[in-house]
Amino acid sequence: MKKQLGYRIEPQLKDGLDEIAKRTGTPATTILEGYIEKGLARDNGELIEQSSLPAIRTAVREEVNRAMQELYEKLSADLQKSMKRSDDRLSALIIKAARGGGISWRIIFSLAAKLVNQDFAARALDDAREKAGKDIAKPE
Repeated sequence: MKKQLGYRIEPQLKDGLDEIAKRTGTPATTILEGYIEKGLARDNGELIEQSSLPAIRTAVREEVNRAMQELYEKLSADLQKSMKRSDDRLSALIIKAARGGGISWRIIFSLAAKLVNQDFAARALDDAREKAGKDIAKPE
């Protein structure tokens, strides 16, 4: 059972409704019901949008923050791995340099001992150690 509306509207609105009804062959009541239905749906949609917008904004903000935290953690882990690889590589280079230095001074000591004598080679080695120690303690 339909209910009757007893509202007064502007004459041009009533005339426009009657014109559309005549042109389409659809009853004016059906056209008016469609307009009211669409208007109510639109208004309810706006109310739902207004009430849900803060919740949507909060959810998006939380999701973005969570994603940023994950990216930060991954970046931090990657940086730590990279630093470990760099430290390992630097350690290997230092060990290689120390081994090469040890081999070099033994070869030079042996060569100096054979070319001149053992005593001269020992004094040259002591002098080189002293100068290297001073260079390390107070580089110029």
